[in-house]
Amino acid sequence: MKKEEAIMFTPQTQRVLKLLFKFRFITALGLANVMGIRRYSVYEVLDKLVKSGHVIKVYDIAWKIDRKPAYYYLSKEGVTAVRQIMGVKESKVNSLYRNDTASQSLIQQSLTTLKCYTPIKQSLPQEAEVFTIPELNGYKQFPKKRPDLYISTPDGQEAMVFILADAAPFVVRKRLDEILTHFEDEGWDGDYPRVAFILKDNSAKSSFLFYEASRLEEMGLDEDEFVLMAASQDDILNDQPNPWASVYRPKRTMALF
Repeated sequence: MKKEEAIMFTPQTQRVLKLLFKFRFITALGLANVMGIRRYSVYEVLDKLVKSGHVIKVYDIAWKIDRKPAYYYLSKEGVTAVRQIMGVKESKVNSLYRNDTASQSLIQQSLTTLKCYTPIKQSLPQEAEVFTIPELNGYKQFPKKRPDLYISTPDGQEAMVFILADAAPFVVRKRLDEILTHFEDEGWDGDYPRVAFILKDNSAKSSFLFYEASRLEEMGLDEDEFVLMAASQDDILNDQPNPWASVYRPKRTMALF
């Protein structure tokens, strides 16, 4: 596709393409929630993009029994179109050229991130920015395994959100180990961002916070140096007010900022 063809996309279509870049894999309902428009309107745009070859739709009739929705992702032509619309280097979108060979775990993680994005964004101060893994590509200050969401508020507060609802406890602990290593060895330009884990349920949340409280105490870390928080995925998705708890005050619910 020639560069000048990018201007043929309507503003609404360009927005959908950019959000497909942002989340990598999406459902129509999830995208409608992010955009704040009717699902029918999203279907219309996605249908046009599927027909034009810029988007791939994946659906199996067997999913109907479990009410599992179709999901969508950018085709190679779609990735090229997004790169031209956004004016970014090809290296920024390289991973998206492999969308068709992505693992089921990566697809599911992307869809879960999409679900969590809207309630988290709505709970933040106005003008706060929320970035996803594809948008963080190329930025070296993050841990090796980048956060699912990185948040920056207008007053300079930051948070890295890791969605680990499907992870076993030892995997969650390993991820925190990697973050603590990054904190101690690499640090940050300014205060280290808040580290927030989204876990399966409130039981997993409580166990994690009480276990890690002892460990951070042994390391000599306090809240002025390293902020660690957790929430259950159910509370996030159900728009529960103040779903977070700090490792330093595990029984007290609070906002992310």
